[in-house]
Amino acid sequence: MRVLHLINAFNRGGLESWLLSMLREIPRDVCAIDVCCKGGDTGPWAPLAEQLHAEVFHCPLEPTHLRFLRGFRRILRSGSYDIVHNHLDVYSGFPVWIAKKEQVPVICTFHNTDFSKAHPWWLRLPAMEQLRSAYGYVSMRYAIRRADLVTAVSRGVLRVVTSGRTVLGAKPRVLYLGVSAAPPATRDERSALRRSLGFPENTPLILHVGRFMELKNHKGLIAIFKLVSEAIREAKLLLVGEGILRPSIERLVRQRGLGDSVVFLGRRDDVPALMARCDLFLLPSLFEGLPIVALEANAAGLPVVGSKVPGLVEAVEHGASGILHEINDIEGMANSAIMLLTRPDRARALGLEGRNRIENFFGVKAAAGRLLELYSGLLNEMRSEPLPAGTDRAGLT
Repeated sequence: MRVLHLINAFNRGGLESWLLSMLREIPRDVCAIDVCCKGGDTGPWAPLAEQLHAEVFHCPLEPTHLRFLRGFRRILRSGSYDIVHNHLDVYSGFPVWIAKKEQVPVICTFHNTDFSKAHPWWLRLPAMEQLRSAYGYVSMRYAIRRADLVTAVSRGVLRVVTSGRTVLGAKPRVLYLGVSAAPPATRDERSALRRSLGFPENTPLILHVGRFMELKNHKGLIAIFKLVSEAIREAKLLLVGEGILRPSIERLVRQRGLGDSVVFLGRRDDVPALMARCDLFLLPSLFEGLPIVALEANAAGLPVVGSKVPGLVEAVEHGASGILHEINDIEGMANSAIMLLTRPDRARALGLEGRNRIENFFGVKAAAGRLLELYSGLLNEMRSEPLPAGTDRAGLT
């Protein structure tokens, strides 16, 4: 079986981390996974995918779409792919149209309930924003209607993307992703991280991982940590990630008098190791699909305090692997964080339960099994279905 995944780029993110884990877990003679990137480049993790024997193609989706049309069609024809697995959200429609023309079955997987993600500067111009919104509506509508299978990474996302839209292919379903479990950190490793940051060895560390964009709610995050720091003065907040809002959040940190307590770590490739060395993961997001970082935190034995939003309520089991509050409950999230930092026995219990839950359901092996079952099930369905007279396998007359 040969499958081509279509993504923006191999950036540092949840989808890309999952793809790398699938490349490690699934033997290429069972399912050969290649990746096509439509962004400005293939991203910093592309070499890692190539080391795992995947072919990584660069096929930019420029405004005219003509270069993408020629390039993507050439890739499909030369690769003899059995399935295209499309992860492009608002840009899904055009690749679906091409795949159907080439008679390659296509799966569309949606990863979020909010599609106002960062995009090139020229798409942030006022008129272009409106055009992009209209394009996204038409593109997603077409992709959902014409894909052979529509999936989403959580029940919450599936409800949003399919609501009011006609689906002609197989019944939409949830495709839960998976993560690798980081080995527990030793006491020396935990102490070494704190020393490297210039902190005492017993410093309580709170971690957040995410791009600096509206949906990650960094303003709420800082408000929560302000209350935590007032109760636990020695606590520190580590922020991993980059994004267009980072300068404004840096200013907010200084305005709140937290300059000595908040550390901006930028992009990191050792996030699972960082998680294993911290005490708490804080995720007060406004929107989430299925937050891989929350799964990774639990896999590292780290309890999660976060917002009660679709996707996060499926990633974290409230009261068992973390504590979730309503989005605007800043004080409640702060109180839960304070409780877990002052009650290490409770924090360890939540972390241990989270780790067990990940290993049993969200682990890489289980996720790889679900993915292979999805592919084989779709291909079997398509082979067994009779074609209407005058219709080819792509459903085109």
